[in-house]
Amino acid sequence: MPRILFVFLDGVGLGPPDPETNPLARLDLPAFERLAGGRPWTAAAPPLIRDDHLFLALDANLGVEGLPQSGTGQATLFTGVNCARVAGRHFGPYPHSRTKPVLARQNVFRRIAALERPHPQPSAFANAYPPRFFERAKKRNRWTVTTLCCLEAGVPIRTLDDLRRGRAVTADLTGADWRTLLGHDVPLLSEEAAGARLSDLGRSHAFTLFEYFLTDKAGHRQSPAEAERVLHALDRFFTGLLDSFDPEHDLLLVTSDHGNLEDLSVKTHTRHPVPLAAFGRGAQQFRHARSIADVTPALVEMAQD
Repeated sequence: MPRILFVFLDGVGLGPPDPETNPLARLDLPAFERLAGGRPWTAAAPPLIRDDHLFLALDANLGVEGLPQSGTGQATLFTGVNCARVAGRHFGPYPHSRTKPVLARQNVFRRIAALERPHPQPSAFANAYPPRFFERAKKRNRWTVTTLCCLEAGVPIRTLDDLRRGRAVTADLTGADWRTLLGHDVPLLSEEAAGARLSDLGRSHAFTLFEYFLTDKAGHRQSPAEAERVLHALDRFFTGLLDSFDPEHDLLLVTSDHGNLEDLSVKTHTRHPVPLAAFGRGAQQFRHARSIADVTPALVEMAQD
């Protein structure tokens, strides 16, 4: 089976190709376009279906009224269970109480660990978290969807020490926020170097997940300048990742939980579809995906081959 590298982008949909409201339609983002077969990430991008490269639009509404939210969207994405249906509504940003048993039993880390062909290090979560995150989460017993998946599956949540040893990536990619906002002495990386580091981490595991949430924050703030800064940084990150990635042996997945950043005219999430980019060995496994609930089942099925 290929090693799978999964980059999860929070709050990135495929919206109308309107440069006035959609920064993905306005900005020059060559690495994004490379993942989409040479087209901008908008609703006008045609489906790309090749054996080693897919770019599709996925439904994130899940047959539930209202605006999709991170808690149920991410739980659906990382289990294959329609958690908006389980909760009875879209809910977020944290996991809904009704979805926690689903996350405990069916999260992607646990499902990969249960496969018959064990890997010495089956799964990894590449994000590093600062000490104050652990203090607050433990005090409130309030974990994000991804960190709760890690706790339920026994996957280590990486720390400041991991980051200093070069074995993790920060949510801001470079580590600058850890230095200026959190006061931690950590090495600074370029975005390209962060992408290369993630690619390197992925070589040690059957499945590696990285979460990037600044896209959702920029969408909520409705700031074109912030959206431009975040997207250009992410494009440089994808450049570094793709330049060091081996598509003949490994698979890169990129998708999201709901729309937001693609429409800066509104502060809320959107009901737009979200992108699914699959690049490398086994990409065709995802050709029948139609919603975010289809990603983990296809991923697990591929991992069993």
